[in-house]
Amino acid sequence: MTLHYTGERVLLADDVCQAVLLYAQALADTQSSDVVSIPVFAEDGTVATAEFLLGPASQLYATRAPDRSDQPDSAEAVGELSRRTRLLHPVALIVPVEPQALAPSDPTDEW
Repeated sequence: MTLHYTGERVLLADDVCQAVLLYAQALADTQSSDVVSIPVFAEDGTVATAEFLLGPASQLYATRAPDRSDQPDSAEAVGELSRRTRLLHPVALIVPVEPQALAPSDPTDEW
């Protein structure tokens, strides 16, 4: 995918681009910012690492790009971006309570 930012653009693997957008959204939701290092395709076609400052004012959007057969291994970058996103949006575990547990206890019950 092509990631567009501040009038510029960079070519990324699809999964990396999606992870960047989700992390940028999480940062905006929490009014925070971060610098991330991600693999990108340089103009000469080689893979390079780029650093992006993401935050509430980041104006990013992505468009489809022609498929490339030489996709870099992006598992580490996607994993790290996903980890950071989860830290900003923790998930609560809801445990069902048995109905009898909610019934008032008999005041004569002994501990």
